[in-house]
Amino acid sequence: MQNVMTIPAHWRMPSLALVLVVCVCLLVFQETWLSIVGIWERSETFAHGYLVAPTSAWLIWRKQADYRDLSASFSGLAFICLLGLGLLWLSADLVSVLVIRQWAVVGILVCAVWTVLGNRVTSSILFPLLFLFLMVPFGEEFVPYLMNYTSAFIVTMLRLTGISVYQEGTFLTLSSGEWSVVEGCSGLRYLIASFTLGTVYAYLNYQSYIKRAVFMLIAFLLPIFANGLRAYMIVMIGHWSDMKLATGVDHIIYGWVFFGFVMLLLFYIGSFWQDSPTIDSTPSTPAIEHGVAIRSNLRWQSVICLALAIAAWPVLSSQLRGLQAIQAEIPGDFAARLQTASPVAPDWGWKPSFKGVMADVHFFVVDDTTKSAVYIANFGDESQGGELVNSQNYLVPQKHPVWHIIRSEATHVQGDGGPRRIEETILSSDTRDILVWRWYRIGGIDTINRYYIKGLQLLKRLTGNASPELMIILYTETPHGETQSARNRLVNMADTCCF
Repeated sequence: MQNVMTIPAHWRMPSLALVLVVCVCLLVFQETWLSIVGIWERSETFAHGYLVAPTSAWLIWRKQADYRDLSASFSGLAFICLLGLGLLWLSADLVSVLVIRQWAVVGILVCAVWTVLGNRVTSSILFPLLFLFLMVPFGEEFVPYLMNYTSAFIVTMLRLTGISVYQEGTFLTLSSGEWSVVEGCSGLRYLIASFTLGTVYAYLNYQSYIKRAVFMLIAFLLPIFANGLRAYMIVMIGHWSDMKLATGVDHIIYGWVFFGFVMLLLFYIGSFWQDSPTIDSTPSTPAIEHGVAIRSNLRWQSVICLALAIAAWPVLSSQLRGLQAIQAEIPGDFAARLQTASPVAPDWGWKPSFKGVMADVHFFVVDDTTKSAVYIANFGDESQGGELVNSQNYLVPQKHPVWHIIRSEATHVQGDGGPRRIEETILSSDTRDILVWRWYRIGGIDTINRYYIKGLQLLKRLTGNASPELMIILYTETPHGETQSARNRLVNMADTCCF
């Protein structure tokens, strides 16, 4: 009997090549891989990522009978796909879009394996390879929508059961007490865990692609409904017990116990449609047939070209990003055009402050007895978390003890150069309001559209253009509720220095 642990002769060279390209992929994109692992480590929602690669390796190993006697060969189609994903990674890296980089690097790994093994072998292990994409920590963007759904589900169920409830956003008020649907109540953890387990279950227990697709869809939709039901049951337990139960740690325990029950029920019901394993009565082709050894068509020259194609993208990104770092300067014409600039900062208790700024300039313009301010920031080559366009670039940090945002919206202003679209925000404290205008300038183009900004940044960096990428902020003090005079001051100042 042939030892299943023995690597057939025609698989030795492909196995070495596979190890080589996987190591190259891990090493040259290590920053992106470490960002994935870092999110696994700090977020329990994505802790399942640690198990994805081992599960994929186990699924591939158990299918070895399907490809053991096949011959690996270089796939040109896979190589083209790898180049496309490399360009996608480069684009995402140049404009600092982390999640796209993470998707792309997993795709590069999958395409590298596909390139080495060829189309026939890859088709036999396609699911375990695609399963690797579940390593990417993705889904937090849907948390607000899931929170709103859970709040609406609770309110609907409470009213159907005759219990009055007052809803204000995600805050619910019952006669027995108050509840708040927070991020942990969104059900994202249940959704990701259910879908991950459901995909593996469908692959192992069904042979029909339709059955697999239906089960995976149910595994995706069921936890959304179940989480709403779980949240409703917890509110009811708290309501019936006069807020003595389900308001502390037991709240979380009840949730996971209920989720475990739902998963067991899903798998139990799914077992009724389980397919019997397919038994191939045709004997497999032996490694040596009629005295002719099966040989791999893979060549080391192709493997080296593949490794170089993988390694080239981070090098190219470093070169293009380096141009931006060299040009991290504020153009001097801004200062020259501010004839009434004052170095003395007003004592307002607030000024713009952002992470990752490599160069900035701050001017204060005196207009009679009122001061206004211009702040221009250049983020250079944009470190991770310190990008020009970043959702964390708050004018006022969350839960600030003094300042809060009354209103923030996009609006048009009319200047000497024509109408401009800016982001207008009103900050308020107990003593004063501050009117803030913000927009971005990419190579001479002013905009507040963040997608357009990313596109402009990408075009600039791919072409080696090192012109400045700036965030421009104008702000001035205004009495509570009176903003028109403040707008007029900012228009005059913008015409002088910025428009």
